[in-house]
Amino acid sequence: MADTQQAAGAAGDPTVFDGEVVADGFRVDSDTEAAFLKTTSATEHAVTIYQAGTSGQGVALNVISDNPQTSAIYLTGHEIDRGTLKIAHVGRADGADKGASALSIDLQTTGTASQGIFVTATQGPTSGNLVTLRNNAGRDDFVVKGSGRIGVGIELGANPWAQVHVVQGSAPAGVMVEGTVRVGNAATVPTAVDSKGGGTLYAKDGALWWRGSGGTVTRIASA
Repeated sequence: MADTQQAAGAAGDPTVFDGEVVADGFRVDSDTEAAFLKTTSATEHAVTIYQAGTSGQGVALNVISDNPQTSAIYLTGHEIDRGTLKIAHVGRADGADKGASALSIDLQTTGTASQGIFVTATQGPTSGNLVTLRNNAGRDDFVVKGSGRIGVGIELGANPWAQVHVVQGSAPAGVMVEGTVRVGNAATVPTAVDSKGGGTLYAKDGALWWRGSGGTVTRIASA
């Protein structure tokens, strides 16, 4: 039922109500656009979907698409300081929600070649981070820069010094490998002196070499 009178219209015209519409439910089965919802309000959401139940398997929004030619959902935003999609998981301080996650992806069907997470830039390379994970103050726990360089535990907002830059924390080793580590021959023998000190480990013609920060080159193992 509606709480205001229906506006008059000719046959075939859309049904228009002057005020709020209240009903026990709505169901549309159509071969055209089923709904269009728009607001110009600066304070109200265009749509609010609220699942008030506190048990069972009913969700607030269930989206299903049978079309294999395109995505189930298109989402477009014009944000400056916000994410196009904002997910907030209201957690439990006692850790009782350890099985929950803010984002859960289930790649169904054995043998599927679907990718779990895919990021691309169809209009050319970007300058922002492709992936940023921050859980500890003052550092990027994991970051993939727009350049493709990867940082682990680096200073907040810093640029990795190498293709993969790992900063050791206070206790564990910076890198641990259970198994083997393969060092391929360097395409170009390193000659630059690193301003951070230390040195460069590399392979040349199958032999293992070390170049110290002072420029001294030492063969560690023969080919």
